[in-house]
Amino acid sequence: MIMMMAAPMVTGSRGAGARKRILVVDDSLIMRNLITEIVDSDPDLEVVDTAPDGRSALQKVRQLKPDAVLLDIEMPEMSGLETLRRLNLRSTCKVVILSSLVANEDSSKRVEALRLGAVATIGKPSGGVSFDLKQKRASEIVRTLRRALDLPTEGEPIIPPAEAETPERPAPAGFADDLLAGLETGVLLFDHSGRLMRANPAAGRILRGCDVAPGHATIGSICGEFNQPLGDEIWDVIGGGESRLPDEADFAAPDGGWIPVRRTIRPTGRPSEPRGALVLLDDITDARRMRALLDKTMSPGVARNWLAAPDEHLGGELRDATILFADVRGFTSLAETLGAYAVVDFLNRYFAYMADVISAEGGTIDKFIGDGIMALFGIPTSHGDDADRAVAAARNMLRALALLNDQPGFPRLKIGIGIATGPVIAGRIGSPDRMNHTVIGNAANFAARIEGACKTYGCQILVSDETMKRLHRPVTSRMVDVVAVEGQQTQTAIHEVFVEPPEDAEQWLELFSAGVSAYLAGDFATAQHHFANVGMINPDDPVTRVLAERCRQLDRKPPADWTGAWKLREK
Repeated sequence: MIMMMAAPMVTGSRGAGARKRILVVDDSLIMRNLITEIVDSDPDLEVVDTAPDGRSALQKVRQLKPDAVLLDIEMPEMSGLETLRRLNLRSTCKVVILSSLVANEDSSKRVEALRLGAVATIGKPSGGVSFDLKQKRASEIVRTLRRALDLPTEGEPIIPPAEAETPERPAPAGFADDLLAGLETGVLLFDHSGRLMRANPAAGRILRGCDVAPGHATIGSICGEFNQPLGDEIWDVIGGGESRLPDEADFAAPDGGWIPVRRTIRPTGRPSEPRGALVLLDDITDARRMRALLDKTMSPGVARNWLAAPDEHLGGELRDATILFADVRGFTSLAETLGAYAVVDFLNRYFAYMADVISAEGGTIDKFIGDGIMALFGIPTSHGDDADRAVAAARNMLRALALLNDQPGFPRLKIGIGIATGPVIAGRIGSPDRMNHTVIGNAANFAARIEGACKTYGCQILVSDETMKRLHRPVTSRMVDVVAVEGQQTQTAIHEVFVEPPEDAEQWLELFSAGVSAYLAGDFATAQHHFANVGMINPDDPVTRVLAERCRQLDRKPPADWTGAWKLREK
């Protein structure tokens, strides 16, 4: 593991506080740390910040205004060359390329980088993260940066740059055409009559199939029947209305498809002249696709939070939440019987049913764990009645399962559900390269434990005492036991929640409660008597059988330190 070393506190010849500011851009965390250590070792240079990709690099250039950018080419989403092209449009900082793709003098990437305005290129060792960088490239990196920033290098005199001939400045119209041609944002310029005056190539690419020929196209021809709302917005701005801030819209293409765009509309023209309109269009197809993918892999609320926060840092916050765990009983033997394809098919149908129920109650599916489900209530949004919502979801999950089990050809499933409430740490947890939005804490652990305990007690739903205390809506339930989780000192009651009120509940639930009270007090003989009476009324109750058998064993060999809490070892 590479540790990022603090820059040595050395004052260069330029004086304190005058170090040239460098932004390091590389998608490898280890490489960013190595380069930072190398650059900071020079008394006249300092790394002001680092960026893992081109998009964040452009943002940091605008914010920090570094003197130079040390830029890799191979990066996800936005390549280094595309980042370089955009930097030259927006910033005067020097750009030095550090990449394995420019190691050869005649490399096409090197030629392209220099054409786009890089002041120098440095060949980085190829392959994975190479520690040869520090031994073989350290002095070259520092020397190249010093040359690019007109700093003296060891053994070289200070030579002022040659006086460059001032090139003939192109006509403003030609410059504007070149600028528009280089933009990825589509640009449409309409005059006061709605006639299209200018359009760049990106506008034609984005509005595929549409006629965007200046002098021929109009607002009406581009914004036909299905795009009338966009046309109305443009006319409103031309007529004196306010600018339209960036907002998402769906543009109907001539081929019948839909093009997701982010549009901005601004007025043009001088105050004394008739107004026109400048329309800016960005294709957000990839962003929509990513959002759809995230919505399938996490809850929409979490996905929106991720997309709205480009600084995807690891970290979390303490939140109060209710956690639900559900698990299919006998899944291993079922999988062996059905085979791989059938297992995937029935699991997908099962998960689809359960996801609908959980979502309907405002829950968030944190993850699918094999045949299990972990759901959150109160994260990312608290509703104030999250315990009620979790319990309602559990009951409805079992009702939905009954419908699923009635489908022909579908194996009959049984599930157990555990629910617990309490403080958890919620947030992005993992490594800088792979993270997941999840929760950690005792409440999550306890929910998983009591879900496993459903098998021991023969219950379908077990709920923690804290969850029961927070319920606002009444449910039919009973306290089943007081348990202590292995490794924890806290003892807590657990309750069974019934999907539907059981038959003759008034007759036997009170007897059962009396039996539990005697059992907790250590009066095992009295507890057995009550449980026997319960068995006469409701002989099929599995919880009564479990506790009656436990009382018989404890009565034969009473524990010396009975506290009423049963050690919960299920996982």
